[in-house]
Amino acid sequence: MQTDGRTLDLFPWLYRPLCLLFLLAVIIGVSTGGVSAQSFRFNDVYTTPFGPAYADILLKAENFLACKPPVGRTFSYALCYYSGPAIGTPVPTSGASYNPPLPCTLSADGKTADCTCYGLTTEEYPPYVPYFIDINSILNLDLYLSTIAVCGHGGANCNPRQPIVANTAWNKAPACKAANHNAVIPTAELISVFSPVKSGDYPSGSTKCSAGKYAGCMTAPCYHTGKFDSAGEELVQCKCPVYDGPFEVGQVGAPCDANALTPKASHPTNAPAQPQYVWSAAHDPKANPTPDSPPATGCLPDMAGGKGCPLYSPTTSYPVSRGSALCKQVCESYKNSIRQGTSTPSSKGVQVAYSCDAALCTTLGIGQTTQSPSNPLKKANLLKNACGNLAEQSGIQAILALEMADGCSCCASQVCGCSNAGVDIDAETQVEIAKLNAKQERLQITPQCQINGTLCGARAP
Repeated sequence: MQTDGRTLDLFPWLYRPLCLLFLLAVIIGVSTGGVSAQSFRFNDVYTTPFGPAYADILLKAENFLACKPPVGRTFSYALCYYSGPAIGTPVPTSGASYNPPLPCTLSADGKTADCTCYGLTTEEYPPYVPYFIDINSILNLDLYLSTIAVCGHGGANCNPRQPIVANTAWNKAPACKAANHNAVIPTAELISVFSPVKSGDYPSGSTKCSAGKYAGCMTAPCYHTGKFDSAGEELVQCKCPVYDGPFEVGQVGAPCDANALTPKASHPTNAPAQPQYVWSAAHDPKANPTPDSPPATGCLPDMAGGKGCPLYSPTTSYPVSRGSALCKQVCESYKNSIRQGTSTPSSKGVQVAYSCDAALCTTLGIGQTTQSPSNPLKKANLLKNACGNLAEQSGIQAILALEMADGCSCCASQVCGCSNAGVDIDAETQVEIAKLNAKQERLQITPQCQINGTLCGARAP
């Protein structure tokens, strides 16, 4: 729908006349499940003056809503930020290692793309680690309207502010709640969001492209395929709407045409046309070279990248600390967070909240003075060993609440004074932590033990 510039300036948001609304079922073929196909309305509204929801526009940092994954159960989400060409890209600092091919195949009518994306889970990246939804890119119209009603048009009302100790959610955005309950898109088994956890495996920065078709995958429906890459990461299939306009690719030095990276093979004249590929991309109208920057003023606990909160420091005075009611809950959570089914019959199991704190944040890059060489397979295995089944443990909410209140990462047990070897951390967990620290050092990751003298573990007697 065309409008003149005056109309766009005066009514850039809700009062702009709605473009044609249609069911996503038209795009993906069939729709059943938690959100009925009959009630679902695809968001074709110009959520910003620069394009509709599926253009994935980012105007300011607060547009990214930081969502807390659910605890008490395993939760999966998709990451399509690096999808596009039909070949794998080199891992930085490792010339012999390649990321998996994550092709986005353009449909015959050019309106959608089938994108292979990472399937991430709280088994590997626990609920400590947030995911992000661009408020401008919510593909469910009614969910978009309810989210801006709560969060404001840009998301400012749902940005992390001075935290309330008893509040265990990063924000109150309806889009986050819907995503956690898989109630965004009909038939979707999971949805596409943004997470920075893979940023170390790809060239940092972005590539600005003047115009072209790209897949707007934010909140797009995704499906399990049963496939995994060489690092054991699940690969899922996402159905993304396509937009034509300026965009940024989430890797520096990438060609704007994803087909430029496709190997050229002999192609008989009578054979079907070769697939066409597009990047999964977004657009920052201010030409921000790093459109993947997380939102939030201040920091977010346990998050990779520049916005992650620092590790525990013994010289910092924390507003919520030992002796507080919340710390009592925190210490109880750490001591009782036992990973069942992985130990010998005579053992009690590893206290997984301690082992996860010992490896999660440092492996994601927090507290590191230099970047460790990328090794996706070994890092993925390290995190699975350290944090497996943590999402299913009770009491994690208290740990998350304290880290939000104190602005630190993987720090709750140290702040609350319950990280004492032999008193709080049992012998079996001490041995596991020592093994995890040794594995980190072999990957050139500096563990917390060397940074702040905590979570050092001990060798088996």
